[in-house]
Amino acid sequence: MGKPQDLPAGDTQMRIGIGLAALTYMLALLVPYGLGRALLQASIDLISTAVVLYIALVLVGHRGRFEQAFGGLCGASAFINLAALPLYNLRPDNVDTSGATLTVLADFILLVWGLSLLAHVIRHTFEVRMVVSVLISFVYFIVLSSVIAALMPAPRATVSSLPASQYASNANLTVTIDRFATV
Repeated sequence: MGKPQDLPAGDTQMRIGIGLAALTYMLALLVPYGLGRALLQASIDLISTAVVLYIALVLVGHRGRFEQAFGGLCGASAFINLAALPLYNLRPDNVDTSGATLTVLADFILLVWGLSLLAHVIRHTFEVRMVVSVLISFVYFIVLSSVIAALMPAPRATVSSLPASQYASNANLTVTIDRFATV
């Protein structure tokens, strides 16, 4: 099996990736937040990511890499969303302290996975060092999480009544800062 950057670029590959990412993103949020919020949050995330990636590629003179980079990013993100789906949809509304620890650990693992995926795409798309791509992906995640939290604030939770995790993802990164602040 080849590397993601070796996939053929093209409109069809990008559309399939976007479709899979949008579908799995909305499925992950459907039960905890409902169809309206799931659709809105997935749209904000995917559109923001596409716009930022496109502008960055135009600025560095690599506009031709957009379809491959964004399509590959979305397609790979669908796998993270699939992994997150049972974690978010099967979570009880009320968990004790030990359950909260497992919830936070699962969210953290998904966050690291998503950040590393985005960093990998940034590294190969823009031909930068891994340290730079990790920093860029982390900053982008913070900004996108803040925008989503400002537009759609999640209800405050306590350790004894943690809500299902909010799925804020650039390339579908899976934890918001608010989620960690409650624990």
